[in-house]
Amino acid sequence: MKSVIRVCLLSALVISSFSHQVFADPAKNKLAHAQKHMSKVNLNTASLEQLVSLPGVGKKKAAAIIEYRTKHGKYKSIEDVMKVKGVGKKMLTKFKSQIIL
Repeated sequence: MKSVIRVCLLSALVISSFSHQVFADPAKNKLAHAQKHMSKVNLNTASLEQLVSLPGVGKKKAAAIIEYRTKHGKYKSIEDVMKVKGVGKKMLTKFKSQIIL
């Protein structure tokens, strides 16, 4: 009898956790998406602190990104950041979805 009760309780727990995901509030999903989009870093205006927030970018790399921008003007494409010494395809792939121009 105890095992039947345990199975029922476990089943109820599993079903309730799945139903929470199925009936998630779409407004919350839209808000999370908007916040994610708002937190994108603009290569042409970002501060050192904003650039450091990107994965794989430390203070030295962020400073180099700003220095390149200062010397050569605004980035014309996201891929232009690879012109900065030490920023290659691999690093760009890490943070490409988090940057804009």
